[in-house]
Amino acid sequence: MIFTSREIAQLRRLEILAGKVLKGELRGEREFSRRGPGSGFREHRAYVPGDPIRMVDWNVFARMRELVIKEFDAEEALDVVLLHDRSASMRGAAALCAAKVVGALGAIALGHLDRVLWIPASGEHARHAESFTGRARVSDLLEALDGGAGGATDLLGAARQGLPRAIRGGTAFVISDFFDPAGATGVLSELLHRRYQVRVVQLEDSQRLEAPRPGRTRLVDAESGETLVLDISPATVRAYERAREARAQGVRAFCRHRGIGYLRLRADVPFQKIVRSIISRGWLTP
Repeated sequence: MIFTSREIAQLRRLEILAGKVLKGELRGEREFSRRGPGSGFREHRAYVPGDPIRMVDWNVFARMRELVIKEFDAEEALDVVLLHDRSASMRGAAALCAAKVVGALGAIALGHLDRVLWIPASGEHARHAESFTGRARVSDLLEALDGGAGGATDLLGAARQGLPRAIRGGTAFVISDFFDPAGATGVLSELLHRRYQVRVVQLEDSQRLEAPRPGRTRLVDAESGETLVLDISPATVRAYERAREARAQGVRAFCRHRGIGYLRLRADVPFQKIVRSIISRGWLTP
């Protein structure tokens, strides 16, 4: 299990914090127009034989001696997609941080009765997407997050394979370092096309991304296995740093242009802090 017993207890506190934020949202944003046993009160109607006794408004009966039934709006369960980069470039601190953020977001969503679709993206080692519903499935989700990362990054392929065919909308989180040969725009555009509110968490492992020291150096691509032997100069190091920053800024600029929530964080930041930041930004509602 990637979570310690203490961290699992912290998940519950994060869920409570998220609940306080969600209570401030307009309930109408999450309701069907149909009637049912949800939590949003709609109106009273006269009792008829066969109605469940538990739905009788006894306060009204005590005042007016009339049997009436409370009717409610049934809430719609939201779809929360967790597109989780588990490729080889996410090994180490980034992999652990990403898994904990995904687990926390999933636990919060399940605790608030939303549907969770976990889509692990890890190249040839990819697992099938898994769907979870209900608080009782939190432990199943956390267990599914165990396991190592591997393979090449293909976020768009994982999304197309794992998302339902029907366009339902909801919220989609993409947790990745975005070292994807295809770039970030394809998968983010796909999610927008499917009417998701998209939220991006770009995690960077500073130790793994640190430029090599000047000199003759053997470099191995973590995902493709390609090997290069280069004479690294100070100018090469500066060019690498510029290219690395330009890649991140490109993702950020695309997100800003398309109205996508964006966070860029170091992988050594505690997952609790990341999730609190997500909650405070109101990213848990579509």
